[in-house]
Amino acid sequence: MDFSFSEDAEMVRATIHEFVRRDLLPREPNFLNARTREEKEQIVQTATAKIKEMGLYSAGVPEEFGGGGLGPIETCLIAEELSTTIIPVEWGDLTPILYECSAEQRPEYLLPVVAGEKRYALAFREKTHFASADDMTTFATPNAADYRLNGVKLLSRPDFDFCLVFALTPEGPSCFIVDRDTPGTEIVWGTVPAELHLNDCRIPKEKMLGQPGTALFLGQRWFGLARIIRSAAILGICSRILETTAQYARDWKSMNEPITSRQEVQNCLATMAGNIESLRWLVYYTAWCVTTKDNINFESMLLKFQAHHILQETVNTAVRVHGGPIPPIQHWLVRAAQEGEALNMLTLAVSNEVIKRYAV
Repeated sequence: MDFSFSEDAEMVRATIHEFVRRDLLPREPNFLNARTREEKEQIVQTATAKIKEMGLYSAGVPEEFGGGGLGPIETCLIAEELSTTIIPVEWGDLTPILYECSAEQRPEYLLPVVAGEKRYALAFREKTHFASADDMTTFATPNAADYRLNGVKLLSRPDFDFCLVFALTPEGPSCFIVDRDTPGTEIVWGTVPAELHLNDCRIPKEKMLGQPGTALFLGQRWFGLARIIRSAAILGICSRILETTAQYARDWKSMNEPITSRQEVQNCLATMAGNIESLRWLVYYTAWCVTTKDNINFESMLLKFQAHHILQETVNTAVRVHGGPIPPIQHWLVRAAQEGEALNMLTLAVSNEVIKRYAV
């Protein structure tokens, strides 16, 4: 069996790795100490412009939607390397839900996102966790020509040109394209994540993505790969946490002895490394499955669940090594990993599939 990456894949990884180490890691102190959102945004825009110069923006988006059509392994390598920095570089990693845009919606929403000309946010989660989308408290009431949306959603990001709002219609969960500054919308900045308040927000019926009640099935054909790419990003985050924790353990002394001489710290570092290496194998095995299996839905869900489990274990172990709160860089890494997730629903889906497969 050949476990090596192709020459092209190694070239992609080396290119992104060098870019992160040369251009992004040295800018992290500026990002951390930026006093305004605008200062942080300028750093992100500069980094994104360089990704475009390298020809890697939207590299993993299928060619049929205007992307580069890069393979799953190469795309995962990009996600892993870019996630080792706290600077949230835009590289065209978009939700497969947008692939469901109609012919009329594509020129206004999908294609500009793929080209990096527009940004979107997901508005799926709410302040109260729900295991079933039917328990959402944001409603869309149909009228003759539009829908009236009411509720509060958590935004995956506060800066966007439009957002995808999930709300309950009489048919079930539905998805709406809501442009920024649409009357009846208000963004509340004082919370993390930011909140989108909808108060009798009227959205034309042609701004619905897909059909009424089908929101949970949008982009299903591509969701397996999207979960794998997200897990590769979590792998990169865990790797950076291990790197910064190992550096701290090497340099910090207690009673004139490096803390690496302590058995507990040694166990922590070994456990972190073992967990991360196992996640690395699982990520790239599952990415390989994309090209060899017709259906990777369960494999991708299990991978993403395991990725978040290992992330949490990595954070908890880092806290023990540091003897208290993790440093700012690790805090930003973890925060990025948690944005936009709906882990309750993922856990339910994995457990249901496990019952079907193994409770025989």
